[in-house]
Amino acid sequence: MSPVPTTDAAPPVRSRRERLRDELRREVLAAARHQLAGQHGLSKLTMAAVAKEVGVTPPALYRHFENRQDVIAQLCVLIVEEVLDMLSAAVARQAPGDIAAALVASTRTSLDWAVRNPAEFDLVIGSGIRSELADSRALQRRMAEMVGGHYVPFFRDLAASGIAYPADDEIDPELARQVREYRDAVGGHDLPLGVAHLMVTSWRQVYGLQCMAVYGHQEFAFGDHVALHEDMVSSLLVRFGLEPHPTVR
Repeated sequence: MSPVPTTDAAPPVRSRRERLRDELRREVLAAARHQLAGQHGLSKLTMAAVAKEVGVTPPALYRHFENRQDVIAQLCVLIVEEVLDMLSAAVARQAPGDIAAALVASTRTSLDWAVRNPAEFDLVIGSGIRSELADSRALQRRMAEMVGGHYVPFFRDLAASGIAYPADDEIDPELARQVREYRDAVGGHDLPLGVAHLMVTSWRQVYGLQCMAVYGHQEFAFGDHVALHEDMVSSLLVRFGLEPHPTVR
């Protein structure tokens, strides 16, 4: 007897109510994002302003969002998702297996997004969520896990390539504990502690330069900070044993 051919299961059919709910959620987050950019920060982002832009009453929003903080938290996740999509697209344009080009493309794209969207940068990476949410640790952990999904594979490949990294006993015990907690939170359980330490200290430099660029620190000398950024990335690539000036598409 011939086996019965299998077919992929059809996606579940969503009800009209579910579709309308998802559509409203997207509209609310888009309006919140517009308010955030237009008002240059979170202080003027209110449920009333968002409801007015969407075209519903404020009470209608509370049927889909617990409160203003819930809107902000969901907006953070949406922004991180979109930034990661941009980073993934930048990596996909590079030659397969070219870790140096992929890292440069990611950091350049990230810097470009940060400079073009200072309010969003301040919300998800600056002081925004800590000032608006009573306890932002769970959200910060979730976003770190999302970003880790993009960067951990690069450092996994670097570890496999034989990159030099500090031994466990060369890292301060308290810092080692913190790095280990971060490593495990972002999905890098299999990374040697020293490689995770490299990942964290590299991000420390990238984040610092992004803050300089977004907030215009020392711009009298460094202008748009692009040259300083390129120098930093090249030094990191050398540290990783990679070509410092790869061809980036």
